[in-house]
Order: sequence, then C-alpha cells, then structure tokens
Amino acid sequence: MSRFYLVRHGETVWNKQSRYQGQSNVPLSDTGRMQAKILSRRLENEAIDLIYASDLDRAIETANIIAEPHDLEVICSKSMRELGFGIWEGLTYDEIINKWPESMKKWQNDPLNVKPPNGETLAELMERTSDFLMAVAKNHPDKTILIATHAGPIRAILSVLLDLKWEFFWKFKISNTSLTIIDYDGSAHLQESDAFIVTINDTYHLQIENSRA
Repeated sequence: MSRFYLVRHGETVWNKQSRYQGQSNVPLSDTGRMQAKILSRRLENEAIDLIYASDLDRAIETANIIAEPHDLEVICSKSMRELGFGIWEGLTYDEIINKWPESMKKWQNDPLNVKPPNGETLAELMERTSDFLMAVAKNHPDKTILIATHAGPIRAILSVLLDLKWEFFWKFKISNTSLTIIDYDGSAHLQESDAFIVTINDTYHLQIENSRA
C-alpha cells in the first residue's frame, strides 16, 4: 500500500483576492512561500520517496521547497492541474456573475457535465486525477509519495474515493499547504479500491507557527 501526501500549494495573490485561478500560471506570494517552508520543516524527517507536482508554477515552487531537504527531484504532471475555469480565470465570483449570469447558473446547477466557457467539467477533473493516482500507485508500490497540487484535484480524489454526489465536492475545506493523506495500492480504480483516508486538511504546522509568532 502506498501512502500519498496530497498538498495544496501555498497562498497566491489571487487566493487572497478570491479570484478563480484555474490553470492560469499564478506564482506564490511571499506568504505562500513562507507557508511552504513551514510545511517543509514539518516534513523534513519524513521518509518521502517521490515528489510530484502539478505543472503550474505555484505547485512546482511549493514542491521544490518541500523537496529540498530530501534531495529529491520534482516530477511535474499536467494531470494534477487545477480545474480549468476557462475565460473566468482571474475574475472574482461577483465579476463572473455580473458578466455571464446564465453561464454561471448553468455551471452551478450541473458542474459535473457543464463546462465554464473554454474550461472543463468536474467529471473530467475527477477522471484525470484518479487515473493519475492509480498509475502512480501501480508504478510505485509501497512508497510514500507527495503530490503538490490544488484544492480542486484533492477534492476530486476524495469525492471519487468516497463515491460522493457532486453536490458534496465543495464541502471539503482544503487550505493552502494543508496535508491530506490517503493510503492506496492502485490495484483497482480509486472508487472501487480498498483505499482509505488518513487525514484531511491538516494545517497543524501553520497553527503551531502562528502560536509562536
């Protein structure tokens, strides 16, 4: 059974401004870099065998900061990118609903099958992330694998694992540089497997750091 450490990237300016980032290449903010360093310190003595990242800069930089004390090379994958929000990326919810009210309502009513303009569906996100996890688990049995990614892919993996209706997708709080840990061997699709969840949205490292400040 492989253990997966699913890490959401550090904070960006767009996170702070509540803008839809999607697959736009937004870098970490200074706060995000500090969050990644705090998580790196927490994980420096963990026996991590491989580190993957979404191929977007905010995830790559988070992964590189974590990888440094382990002397590991980060392997990038497009499969672990955030959900594509198309032309809505860079905008706030209010800006989107004012400019594309009908498109937003259609997407909100059925995001599993409806795409944001030039974006992708939740079904597509769930398929690519769960397929990627299965392939990695098969290729690296009994390893500890960290993946620096985004809130959407982590929610997608949890939703597939638990076979949840899409309405529960946004019920998972996934904070910047949080840890979500699952054990999974890749012998069956995630939804039909013996995988189990160890923890979700663990931000203990940030809380400890804040208490020291």
